[in-house]
Amino acid sequence: WRERPTFYYVLVSEIMLQQTQVRRVLAKFTEFTRTFPTIDSLAAADLSRVLAAWQGLGYNRRAKYLHQAAQAVAANGAPNTRIKLMKLPGVGANTAAAILNYVYEIPTSFVETNIRTVYFHHFFANETRVSDRDVLVKVAETIDAARPREWFWALMDYGAELKHQGYGRLSQSKHYVKQPPLDGSMRQMRGEIIRRYTHGQSVAQIARELSGDPRFAAALHSIRNDGLISE
Repeated sequence: WRERPTFYYVLVSEIMLQQTQVRRVLAKFTEFTRTFPTIDSLAAADLSRVLAAWQGLGYNRRAKYLHQAAQAVAANGAPNTRIKLMKLPGVGANTAAAILNYVYEIPTSFVETNIRTVYFHHFFANETRVSDRDVLVKVAETIDAARPREWFWALMDYGAELKHQGYGRLSQSKHYVKQPPLDGSMRQMRGEIIRRYTHGQSVAQIARELSGDPRFAAALHSIRNDGLISE
């Protein structure tokens, strides 16, 4: 998506990168965009096929949101303001800002994990409970308005390198919440149900095999509420 920062490629990559590390996204992005090479092909696909292509990334609601966003763009065109972008399913303030910077080169401040790492290191090294609002002030003060695409890419890479060197203390953030382990979680059961469903098992068959797990009923109910399974 850096080689071809089109609206479609950036939209796909940014939604994939929500709560997923870059190294996991890289291979999946290539596979996904080969399966759905254009936003129109994604919009026209069945949700079950989109979910199957998404497998391995987790947080399957993102696949549904991306599918719905593609349908909205295919019908109405690609939005180019933050307010309009945030009307797309799955696109919040940060994702909208990333699209504005990377696709349209409109300088727009935002905060995500690697950006936090850079600004914590340089401006808040000895502080705790730092608010994203405080970080955003510094981002706005330092942004390269002439080259926002390259600026934010550089921030991302620099933040990743700082983490690699041991400087990434995200616990400094006021918004930090430790991710619970996957094993034994409801998220794990949801993922297993979706995996089986996208591999062709019926809900009845899945229920026969998994209903002994105390997480199953609640996980299936939540998946149905999210509209990820139509049976």
